Amino acid sequence: MATPISGATAFAFGEAAQTDTPQTQTPQVTSGKQPVQTEFARDSINLSDGTQVQLLRRQGQTVAEIAINTALSTQAVNSYLGISEAAPPPVAVINK
Repeated sequence: MATPISGATAFAFGEAAQTDTPQTQTPQVTSGKQPVQTEFARDSINLSDGTQVQLLRRQGQTVAEIAINTALSTQAVNSYLGISEAAPPPVAVINK
């Protein structure tokens, strides 16, 4: 049975919050056997390295954090983000 929440509307919490939750039933053992436990497969998504880097960047992580969390080099992370590394500054040669 759904319990109304004061100050809330069906629109605010969605229609699903207003319905009863289904009750799970425990299987009855009628023979000497134990009931079979079923495990449900979980859905999973494998993101490519580039997609994962882009997602972490949008979540506000720095290049260093992304490199650590994805086990990629900072050069690879920069490449996926389209960040080109600046050329090293020119070295001044002094003639004596």
